[in-house]
Amino acid sequence: MRSSSRVAGLWAACFSATVSMLAMAQAQQSPAPILDALSKSATWTSPEFLATWSMPPAGQTRVCRRYRGAATIFGVQPQAIQGWFENGRLTSITIVFLDSGAWFGYVPDAQAKTVAQTKGPAFAALYKQVSADVTHGLEQLAGNQGRNVTIGTGLLKRTARVFDHGDLASRLTLEPDQLVKVSIFPSEEIASQLLSPERRALKKEQVARAFAGESHTLPDGDRLIETVPVIPQGDRAYCGVSTLAMVMRYLGVSLDTEDYAAAAGIRFGSTVQSKIKETYDAAGATAELHLPKTTKFDFDKAKVSLDAGLPVIVFRRWSQERDYLHATFARNFATNPALELPKPDLNDQKLWPTKDGFAHASVVNGYNERRREVIFTESWGEQARNRRMRIEELEGTSYLAYYPHF
Repeated sequence: MRSSSRVAGLWAACFSATVSMLAMAQAQQSPAPILDALSKSATWTSPEFLATWSMPPAGQTRVCRRYRGAATIFGVQPQAIQGWFENGRLTSITIVFLDSGAWFGYVPDAQAKTVAQTKGPAFAALYKQVSADVTHGLEQLAGNQGRNVTIGTGLLKRTARVFDHGDLASRLTLEPDQLVKVSIFPSEEIASQLLSPERRALKKEQVARAFAGESHTLPDGDRLIETVPVIPQGDRAYCGVSTLAMVMRYLGVSLDTEDYAAAAGIRFGSTVQSKIKETYDAAGATAELHLPKTTKFDFDKAKVSLDAGLPVIVFRRWSQERDYLHATFARNFATNPALELPKPDLNDQKLWPTKDGFAHASVVNGYNERRREVIFTESWGEQARNRRMRIEELEGTSYLAYYPHF
């Protein structure tokens, strides 16, 4: 699915797409903290290192934070470095060296073929160089060639390489002409599997109870899951896979937005002929849950999932005007929680986006039945967490919805 580049300014842009060919030896003359963090677990708890990450949102226990320092790693300047934090503790680091979506940016479907023909060869050459440099760098860091592991299922099934270096381990993901990514973990055992240690520690009958405990009823009547991490998609056609990554990370699957984009075949910045639905099916199987869908949002089905602590993903028609209304209401509601969205009349319904509007995906992570509201979060950054929309509007503008259950 795609989102309009007109609202790129609202999104937290996580990617720069600039590659530097400085030698690693030069970078290590004045090493960035991230370089020590590749092989020394003690660095992960260092106050100096933790200060190099973007500030966590207040009250959030499971967050994705951006590394704010400059770094050249294995002779390459990464496009993005993200840290995954649980209750303030760094649990893994994702280093995206090269991603097709970030390099090409948002490409309208009508321009996809031309962009692929004119810019595709340059990206292919860049991929060849960056993948070779990163692979060589990891082999030098580990002192060996690592070992191959098979991860995922369906469209997400991949062969990755796992390396031990120092008292940490990494997983190298290479998707030809698409993605070069390294994920750093506390151990080789964690790097070799997609489900988190916490998730794998639960017996099958314990899993549902554990996630049900994440859904809370607040004094104002909100039923809310507050621990879904927000993963900013940047100016990429990635809303469908970013929302999937947000929910899957919440469920304990250590894959990133870029992994789902590669599996779906979102190439050259365009979603033309991409396999979003098949990727969702593979994600459900990888997370060991069912992911049924309907062709529009069904509040009763959503309630069942949300009460079980499982966020719902909704694909809907989007417009800048309605987004402005939702964003404005969220800001006003934060200072005056007595505000309520009015019941939509015929005039209001005429303003809802139709099938000619932009396609977009959102995470529904709560509801207030008395107020007839759903609470939803966008893959644009923390400023787009816990917005509100009338149930009627989401039902009237959606065209696909996924309801996880175990």
